[in-house]
Amino acid sequence: MSAASPRLIALLAALFALLAAAGANATSVLPLDLDEIMGGARHILHVRCTGNEVGPDPAVHAVTVTTFVVLDRVKGSGGATFTLRQAGGEQDGIVIDYHLPKFRVGDEYVLFVPASSTLGLASPVGLSQGVFGVVQGPGGGQVGNGRDFAELLPRAEPATLPPGIAAALGRVRAERLRMDLGDFMTLIRARVRER
Repeated sequence: MSAASPRLIALLAALFALLAAAGANATSVLPLDLDEIMGGARHILHVRCTGNEVGPDPAVHAVTVTTFVVLDRVKGSGGATFTLRQAGGEQDGIVIDYHLPKFRVGDEYVLFVPASSTLGLASPVGLSQGVFGVVQGPGGGQVGNGRDFAELLPRAEPATLPPGIAAALGRVRAERLRMDLGDFMTLIRARVRER
């Protein structure tokens, strides 16, 4: 291998990264409401992240494999753990970032995940829209994905909602960004049964 080969590889990798970044900046995802997010999901789970590992992949160069322990499963089959394979990560000193959701070990999430692609890859429905982070609030677990729940539930009839969610939808926008985890899971279960 000549001395120019490592430089050529580095140049090509940098060019690929720039093209991928330009494409990612041009990509937009339309806002989805909760019914649309649920409709695209094969798996709906409350999970805790236990690990992230990056490995090589012949199709996308690098794949990040995130493992979770399942705390509650609303939709889909599987055991006590769940694995998500997403394109991208750092492999051989090259960072490939497709701007897909990232998960921190120890954090909890409610995930809405479609079926895996033919490459065995999947990212949450609507990218970050299908990731509801769980945090501890004054009354226990609260969930949100950064969007106003009034936007996520545009056609909701208050009488069909858990009382806590119905009451929260009447509050100011800043107070509608997170909902009680138990109420959220009750709502999701009810809507899955309706389908």
